[in-house]
Amino acid sequence: MRVVILCGGSGSRLWPESREQFPKQFIPLLENKSLLDLTIERVLSLNFKTIPIIVTNKKYSFLVTKTLKKHNLKADVFLEPESKNTCAAIYLAAKHSLKSDNLLIMPSDHLIPDNKEFIKDILDIESKLTPDQWITLGIKPTMPSEAYGYINVTQNIENNLCKVIKFIEKPTKKTASQFILDNNYYWNAGIFISNANKVLNSIKEHAPDIAKHCDKNFENIKINKENNEFNFSKDLFAKIPSKSIDYAVMEKEKNIYLYPFNNKWSDVGSWDAIAEIFKNETSHKKVIQIESTNNFIKSKDRTIATIGIKDLIIIDSDNGTLICKKNNSEKVKSVVKNLLDQNLVEAKEHSFENRPWGRFENLLDNQYCKVKKIIVSPKKRLSLQYHNLRSEHWLVVRGTAHVYLDKKYLVLNKGASIDIPIKSHHYIENKQDKDLIIIETQLGSYFGEDDIIRLDDPYER
Repeated sequence: MRVVILCGGSGSRLWPESREQFPKQFIPLLENKSLLDLTIERVLSLNFKTIPIIVTNKKYSFLVTKTLKKHNLKADVFLEPESKNTCAAIYLAAKHSLKSDNLLIMPSDHLIPDNKEFIKDILDIESKLTPDQWITLGIKPTMPSEAYGYINVTQNIENNLCKVIKFIEKPTKKTASQFILDNNYYWNAGIFISNANKVLNSIKEHAPDIAKHCDKNFENIKINKENNEFNFSKDLFAKIPSKSIDYAVMEKEKNIYLYPFNNKWSDVGSWDAIAEIFKNETSHKKVIQIESTNNFIKSKDRTIATIGIKDLIIIDSDNGTLICKKNNSEKVKSVVKNLLDQNLVEAKEHSFENRPWGRFENLLDNQYCKVKKIIVSPKKRLSLQYHNLRSEHWLVVRGTAHVYLDKKYLVLNKGASIDIPIKSHHYIENKQDKDLIIIETQLGSYFGEDDIIRLDDPYER
């Protein structure tokens, strides 16, 4: 069996913690571990001999690489130039596998607390799997949720497998209330097991356009052997239709079975789900509640005080705060859409951003200037670049900066500074074993990240 991890989602339902630039699968939500950390721990527990395949967006490549290094795990990493949903991702992973491989396909952002029971069930499923089947994990509903898709199955359970009648898109609460009264309905966990050859044949039959364009992309794949990274042509990839595996294949495929998973599971898809996991615990001692009950409050640094409120979710992030009634957090997507419609950066970005070379934090951003704290990781450098609309001033506050500026090389120690004029070609490098910290002040008419013209880039962005 070979594991395929789908790691491309943007996690907008967990705004303001999860943003497009730093989505939920990478956020340390649980005991300083991310959901991807927990997924990789689950993969390691399975102890399969074949290395896993991870399919993610190219802009998350360094986050995936960092996580893999932390767990000392090798993987084949497929880097999508843009998101094309799950059908294309699964086809490409199956195409890369041996036709005889059984694939365990699972998202990177689900919480399954009991790894032992999960492993036991997966091994049981593999022992039952035939080459012409798909098997999906089903979760017995505990409430009439509108957040999940549902699967209708036959009553007869043979060998702990139920024959799937149909997949049902996320229903209304009224319809979901009827489903949970019927033992033949399960939540769709989005975890599938099938033979690689069967996966390819199913997608070729039910989504031939996706298969055809994926085949063309596969013929032109470029491999970075150092990191086991597989890159695709941006133009060719753009032609792949974007559809979920459920919509493109599962709703049409005939030979699908459901295996009831009877242990704890959460897709961690909303703040209500997280509040349930933490049982309304507040995130730190600076949360003070007076005559307030049944609230879930999360904040990293800010002191939050409540008086006379109940049944609320309060999430305070660096540059955005969410306040909503419990059982309403599914509507967070509407908040994000509203922010996008108003072209507000808070929809996609934090006041900080992780980069392959380190990270930066915005300290001040107004019409006159922008001030950043830049942290360059050991033995890393930024791309050779220039800006058309801004100049920069760098002040070294920790470490030693090696600076390239218009064909000159300079070394700046703590307390030294340098001006970077508009359109000057430049980069900064940290050759030391500790973080390099710089305060950057930008002056000009525009301070957006898209005014970075890269001339060379160690990270192939």
